[in-house]
Amino acid sequence: MVKSTKIELKNEFIFPFGQTLHPVAQTDRSPKKAFILGVYASAVHARWIDNEGKHLVAALAVASEPEIFWTGEYAQQQIDKIKVPEQAGKLVLPNKNLNGPSGGALDKLYLHPLGLKRSDVWLCDIIPETRLNSNQLKAINEVYNPIRYKHNLQEVTIPKFRQAELNSETRRREIKLDEDLTQILNHEKIEIWLT
Repeated sequence: MVKSTKIELKNEFIFPFGQTLHPVAQTDRSPKKAFILGVYASAVHARWIDNEGKHLVAALAVASEPEIFWTGEYAQQQIDKIKVPEQAGKLVLPNKNLNGPSGGALDKLYLHPLGLKRSDVWLCDIIPETRLNSNQLKAINEVYNPIRYKHNLQEVTIPKFRQAELNSETRRREIKLDEDLTQILNHEKIEIWLT
């Protein structure tokens, strides 16, 4: 498990059913052999069903991932933290591949073939918190919002993904790729880019 930390956000953003968005970042500041940069942090996903067991949403983003490049471990524990009003149905585990696919791919397709462990790498996302993609926006607008209005649930305020965020001068300074990365990496410089 890679230690990660919460970073303060200027605005408070809310997931379906009320969890607060928080960014994740690596806290282990020891020297590393490689730097891995992802696009944006993922989320904990749950399958939402009504009280009769009818499927409402196959994979609804309901919380920030518990660590950077999460592998989906303990997904049920993450989902159990979310309080859903009884009249709104319940959240259950989605298909196994819907929580932690980026973390699993990182380990299997990149780190293991290179002979690296997570403790050997510096993990970072260009956008260190979840963004809503078009599928999540559709689920929120078509399924969550009608039920939200009916049962007085919290409004979802997680930002949608915007390409412009990937070219943020402020975020580049935060990542400090230009100067500080050389202090983070050991003598062997391996750069891995995930998309």
